[in-house]
Amino acid sequence: MPDEKKNTNYVHDVYIQKHILDEIEARCKNNKYEIIGMLVGNAFKYKGKEYVLINGFLFSEMIETSPIFTQVIDGAVGEMSTKKDKEYPGSIITGWWHSHPNLGVFLSSVDIKTMEMFNKGFHVALVVDPIRSERAFFKIDDEKHYHYVSYAVLREKK
Repeated sequence: MPDEKKNTNYVHDVYIQKHILDEIEARCKNNKYEIIGMLVGNAFKYKGKEYVLINGFLFSEMIETSPIFTQVIDGAVGEMSTKKDKEYPGSIITGWWHSHPNLGVFLSSVDIKTMEMFNKGFHVALVVDPIRSERAFFKIDDEKHYHYVSYAVLREKK
């Protein structure tokens, strides 16, 4: 990763508001099984580099879940889309998030298939391991390999 302090033109792939990240991590800690949701915000370009600003997240109780697997069930995507339009007008889906309790942060083969549905260049996946206190953002490339992407947590001004 470039030395961000020396490079004032450095642009992270992801910017996320601290309270949003805190809420996602708290939700993950309060569930012993994997859970899943969507990330909300906007996509931007700076000097040719695309990045996202995440200012919200969506969650539905309409999921199937286990210690090593989660998926949304019929109606959940529509429910989250309606919530997005109501709670975050003018925002777009910037990706998705899910937990890997005590498994570490990575994208499984199922996660990569899910990521294929988020096929815009700016789409990201956030994986949280609430047991190990780990988190990471990912993208996939054209060969369907995943890679970590840089992110910055934005604190609210006091």
